Amino acid sequence: MTTSSKDEGKLSNLVICLFSYESKHNSEYIELLRKFKVKVVETENEEHCLNALHSTECNGILVDILTYIRASIYTKELIAHIEDIYPAARIRYNPESKDMELTNLSKRSQLPLQDFLENYCACFDARRLRKHKRLLLNLNLRLSWEHEGKPQEFLCTSVNVSESGLFIVDKSSDLNVMDSVKIQIMELSEDHFLQGTVVRKLGWGERHFHAPGFGIRIDHIDSEIHEDFMKLTQRR
Repeated sequence: MTTSSKDEGKLSNLVICLFSYESKHNSEYIELLRKFKVKVVETENEEHCLNALHSTECNGILVDILTYIRASIYTKELIAHIEDIYPAARIRYNPESKDMELTNLSKRSQLPLQDFLENYCACFDARRLRKHKRLLLNLNLRLSWEHEGKPQEFLCTSVNVSESGLFIVDKSSDLNVMDSVKIQIMELSEDHFLQGTVVRKLGWGERHFHAPGFGIRIDHIDSEIHEDFMKLTQRR
């Protein structure tokens, strides 16, 4: 495996979480990753992994297959949740080739480590794992923003919400990551709004079993609807 200085420069800012506490090949995994100059966040158990992702902005996660097989049901559910958010691959070490074998979960196919880092992790904005659990909730929304200096507006529906963000279904608008949006929730008020920032854009077919749309971070909630919105996010 060889890497050019251009590749190293492209990947040197990446942070990869390694979930592999049952493997005897951790040192080999880390050595292979550090050939690409990426930062590796090692985790010793599920609690350590969760704490690391809450505190560290990561671009992807690698899960050792043996660690996954031996994990408890709770840990398997945690891993599945994390893999649904970050670029993820299951890995095993091949002693004969002295290399890491990856299965890319989003495409259900094998690929080289370099391809995974360059084509998936490097295209994913590093983020911390959200601390607030999202509630599956369909709300009728009116979004407004500016595109190339012109006001834009469209009607959409949320898939899930939390007190810090929401995901909306849409596959056709001109919204982009880092766009600022104003959100009107029809179930709450026609006169008061949330202000947010687009932090994730998911295209049609980009992730299996997931609707296309946008993840929006909530930056401000008008005081008149703040209490009612918090009640919505805490419904069971």
